[in-house]
Amino acid sequence: MIIPRLNLYLLVITTVTGLLSSPSKSLRFELESGHTKCIAEDIKSNSMTVGKYSIVNPHDSQPLPESHKLTVRVTSSYGNSYHYSERVESGQFAFTAAEAGDYMACFWAVDHKPNATLTVDFDWKTGVAAKDWSKVAKKGSVDACNYEGDKDVEFKANNAVGLGPSLFCNGLSTGALAFPVMEMELKKLYDTVISIQEEMNYLREREDEMQDLNTSTNVKMAWLSFLSISVCLSVAGLQVWHLKTFFQKKKLI
Repeated sequence: MIIPRLNLYLLVITTVTGLLSSPSKSLRFELESGHTKCIAEDIKSNSMTVGKYSIVNPHDSQPLPESHKLTVRVTSSYGNSYHYSERVESGQFAFTAAEAGDYMACFWAVDHKPNATLTVDFDWKTGVAAKDWSKVAKKGSVDACNYEGDKDVEFKANNAVGLGPSLFCNGLSTGALAFPVMEMELKKLYDTVISIQEEMNYLREREDEMQDLNTSTNVKMAWLSFLSISVCLSVAGLQVWHLKTFFQKKKLI
């Protein structure tokens, strides 16, 4: 049977993708009025990143109090600003990192008397996790229907003689729609592998930089040691010469 085999393939691909892909975790933290809390994320250059934040309403049946406002700023390690929102209840940001390094998302709660404690939900995704796979799956399904449109009669004929499945999407079998799903899972798996490869290359570059730095530091320390020994020997030689000259003048030697 084609369908069970396709489902097995999808299960295997989904399992491997889940093992390889790094999970995206949401954060929930508390912030007092007039205080600031910053969260850092190490992002590679040319990596896509998206973030969403919102204040948790302490009373679901009522609107948020006036004290529950946030000012949010996202900056890079070089001081470049990528997002800024002032006195908001929720928001989101998305950008492609221009330089590698630590990116900082800082949340400042509006000062209010009496003091209030805000609960903030923050979701920050980078790399493969930041890609919207739901749109890819939807587009793949639509493309499958469009691509298989000319095979509508063939699928119906096969179904009439018991050679094909009986479920259709706009006249098409679900077997035809399983291939775009597999393609999406393979695409996700491919992007995950590429992300891992890029991460390994990035770590190799960092390792090379650290090795160059260690080599440069060792060379400088070697020259510093040589210079220190030279200065010590020169001072010792000058002291011996001075003492010898002094004793000769005193006719002690």
